[in-house]
Amino acid sequence: MRKLLLSLSLVTALSVTNSALAQKAESPKFISNIEGTKEYSLNNGMKILLLPDPSQSNMVVNIIYNVGSKDEGYGEKGMAHLLEHMLFKSTKNLGDIKKQLSDKGGAANGTTWYDRTNYYEIFPSNDENLKWALMMEADRMINATILQSDLDKEFSVVRNEFEIGENDPTGVLMEKVFSTAYLWHNYGNSTIGSKEDIERVKAPALRKFYEKYYQPDNATLVIAGKFDEANALKYAAEYFAPLQKPTRELGGTYTVEPAQDGEKFIEVKRAGDSKIVSAAYHTAAYADKDYAALDALTEVLTANPSGYLYKSLVETQKVSSLWAFSPTVRDAGVLYFHFDVPKDKDLETAKNLVRTELDKIATTTYTAQDLARAKAKLIKQIENTKNNTINKAIGYTETVGAGGYKLAFLYRDNVENLTLADLNRVAQKYFKSNNRTVGIFNPSKDEQRVKPSEFSPAQIASLTKDYKGKALEKEAAPFEASIANLKKNLKEGVLSNGMKYALVNKELKGDKITANFKLLIGNESDLAGKASIASLTAALLNAGTKTKSKEQIQDRLDQLNSSLNFRTSGQNFMISVNTYKNNFPEVMDILQDILANATFPQNEITKMIAETNTYLEGQQKDPQAIANNELQRLANPYPKESVFYTPTLQEEIDNNKKVTREQILTFYENIMGANNGLGTVLGNIDEKTATNSLEKTFGKFTAKSKYTEVKPTYFETKKTDKNFITPDKENAVAFGTGKFKMDQKSSDYAALVLANEILGSGGFLSARLPMRLREKEGISYGVGSYLSIPITNDVASWNYYAFLNPTKRDAVEAAWKEEVAKALKDGFTADELVSNKKSYANIQQTSLGMDNTLISLVNKKLQYGVSLDEYDALNAKIQALKLDEVNAALKKYVSLDKVTSVYAGDFNKK
Repeated sequence: MRKLLLSLSLVTALSVTNSALAQKAESPKFISNIEGTKEYSLNNGMKILLLPDPSQSNMVVNIIYNVGSKDEGYGEKGMAHLLEHMLFKSTKNLGDIKKQLSDKGGAANGTTWYDRTNYYEIFPSNDENLKWALMMEADRMINATILQSDLDKEFSVVRNEFEIGENDPTGVLMEKVFSTAYLWHNYGNSTIGSKEDIERVKAPALRKFYEKYYQPDNATLVIAGKFDEANALKYAAEYFAPLQKPTRELGGTYTVEPAQDGEKFIEVKRAGDSKIVSAAYHTAAYADKDYAALDALTEVLTANPSGYLYKSLVETQKVSSLWAFSPTVRDAGVLYFHFDVPKDKDLETAKNLVRTELDKIATTTYTAQDLARAKAKLIKQIENTKNNTINKAIGYTETVGAGGYKLAFLYRDNVENLTLADLNRVAQKYFKSNNRTVGIFNPSKDEQRVKPSEFSPAQIASLTKDYKGKALEKEAAPFEASIANLKKNLKEGVLSNGMKYALVNKELKGDKITANFKLLIGNESDLAGKASIASLTAALLNAGTKTKSKEQIQDRLDQLNSSLNFRTSGQNFMISVNTYKNNFPEVMDILQDILANATFPQNEITKMIAETNTYLEGQQKDPQAIANNELQRLANPYPKESVFYTPTLQEEIDNNKKVTREQILTFYENIMGANNGLGTVLGNIDEKTATNSLEKTFGKFTAKSKYTEVKPTYFETKKTDKNFITPDKENAVAFGTGKFKMDQKSSDYAALVLANEILGSGGFLSARLPMRLREKEGISYGVGSYLSIPITNDVASWNYYAFLNPTKRDAVEAAWKEEVAKALKDGFTADELVSNKKSYANIQQTSLGMDNTLISLVNKKLQYGVSLDEYDALNAKIQALKLDEVNAALKKYVSLDKVTSVYAGDFNKK
């Protein structure tokens, strides 16, 4: 707490000690207002973007530097990403940045990619948080300490992050394809970098990189959400304007990737069961009009179920699934395709089939329906981003990195103005076999090669200089993030079949509506051994109805900028709806048709089983999947017929193969229903309209099977440390659990929650476990603990996790056990109690500003009768806790003698 008070006092102290602040403060210069994004600039070259949204209760400060892995030189691979990690260490004026971020609560992160690095903080909206965040970002822009002692610890953390990626066949193959596709341009280098460079870089070299790129003329500051605009500009000027514009000229990178002169092929051989074919084509920069046309063509090719490649490869079961993406980048990028191949298919045959289908792209004649469908999907995505201010502000990171935030509007305009001629043109221009990376070298003559287009800064400036954008939209009404306000805007009801529902009147940007429904289904007898049937039934609900095909359902939802998602877990059948106010009735009509008239075509069942099993086959040698699966089986030894039984990965594959259409139809017709359901609709929607739609959708959706809650069994865990060897995997994991009896009504509940916050869950990596294993020893990229405390039964658990290098297995085990043992023996400190109470309260306040939290709280009330006031009551109990109560709760419920642990990795590595 003393450090927190000191850091807050530096808001004033920095203004005094930096004489330039007092002498050179300036008012940011207004540049433009593009559809609610207000641009300003400072004399030192720094750009400022304000995105006010009074409907939010949170705000985000996001600072973007135009530096990424593209800017790294020889011996510097991974330096931009490593520097990102180091900027969470300390500064000359503020000291421990990570500790202060933890004390402030909220959410914070940093990310690095090809063209940019960013740092953002999401806090509850208030002047103190805004001022502190801007002061902190200004300080670490120029005053990061970058100590060799910190670097010595952090490089192993980054190396562990590197190793986590090395376990993923999808990521490994993508990295190799990119590096093969690019001969000279740095987009061929993975952002996380070379392990050798990461391990060898010294602090002076990192500081040189930092001092070159972390300067005001290379930065864009974004402030979004609910905030006082005048104060935001005042604080931005106060802290950033005195920073001098450097005399150096960055100049930018000037490497242009030459035209590829033949098809390339790369083969990766590593342990694992995943079979994948992928292909990359050199395409366009984000600033290029072709980028939007290529995005539309990607939808036309890959969409489920209408895509040309989807129909020719997935429908025919030659591959189990596919996807594609283009990175948002400054220079000419790539379009990357990924195809999953079932385990029982020949990979060479699949590769040749994929290449044959890819060769057809340039010669296919696309239709007006193809274009309309693709535009609807892309516009839906654009609208969803536009109407989530916090995500939009963070999303500007990519477009700023690609050349400037206005490019996002130009991209939108380009999508809206796409023609069929654009679609056919880019298909013919880019999709040539000699522009593709997937196969072997095959010499040929008279090739018409594709030369990437280059955009100079002047060209981008010309594109965006006079851009005005569309008319400003109406701002959403403010919504106070408090339980009292939630209660004030809440209405509850019951449908004719007994389903409970609630409406939260909160105006969202763009009149968006979001809803989550939980339908409680079945009983112990009717659900016995049917987990695979239930999961596949939910996944296949939108595969077609008696009135609409799968394609028609998806097309209409895209046109309505809406989505429906279904899943099951135990006795819960969950439905999520995302749409807009004017479209809500029609989307609910589509949902009603799905619930009443689903047909479950056999070909869709076959495809879904193949896709699901292909994924599971890839998990069979993944340390994280193995550890999680084995821990659940050890700690929860239910019989096979139980709703709570955890099958092995191979059992799950085998069970899926046995599922028949008749079983799915029987489950759908008998067990699924809404008469024991509940759900919450959030948005500014007319009560009568919403109620009528809910009644029409769910009122007659009644299950034949009687719902009876199945209670879990308490299995006492024992001290166990079990190893599972996963050969040739660079990363390892440790998962553990210890059972005890408690529910959320327990008098010890609040004390145990705070104890776990201090031990391994609270703050921004400042709890004891992450401080020991990550910050002090650098032996784990991610480590922490969490509680699972139920509402209606007393089967509870304390759990921990850690990601590690396989060679650090014993060190990780010793460290986490020592930290837990120390906490149990000596207890926590008064300082820890005070700082974690504050950070917990801040995190809870931040959470209330998130729509999913509001929906979750209301659904909890509907299902269990838990008063909304319990949210504040729990925080009040936590704030009133005494140190001995917290220490006593930890000792009472957590015991090293009752923790079952599973370690998975290649522990034969030396």
